[in-house]
Amino acid sequence: MNLEVNFTLAKHRIGPLTQVAIALGLGWGGMLVCKLFNLAGAAPYFAAFIAIIFYALLNTVVSLAHASFFKYTVPSYYTFIGLLVVLLLTARYISGISIWKLEEYRMMLLSIVLFYAIASILVRAVKLIYEAALNDY
Repeated sequence: MNLEVNFTLAKHRIGPLTQVAIALGLGWGGMLVCKLFNLAGAAPYFAAFIAIIFYALLNTVVSLAHASFFKYTVPSYYTFIGLLVVLLLTARYISGISIWKLEEYRMMLLSIVLFYAIASILVRAVKLIYEAALNDY
């Protein structure tokens, strides 16, 4: 009996760069909506965070389909950092407000980064425990 992930994206093993492209499209689409409807203030940051959370969840689920932590999850951290930089700089450009002036958004950023790091490690740990239990059985 093997651990089988039945999510379509996990079966196709979509790579981190494809996931970043999807998240960028989502984030930039949200920022475009903010710009078109003249949403005030930090709305582009909110759109950026939605895309960042989407990437974090998608990447964590898809990582279950990959055997190696160091070949998939560790490089995913670098793409996550790149995604953060691109989306936050775009949000700053569109809104004209620095994230350093928005304390609540800085706290959201910290919590999202911590969630992603902890969730990706915990998912791999649970998978290792599950596989070890299957091998002993």
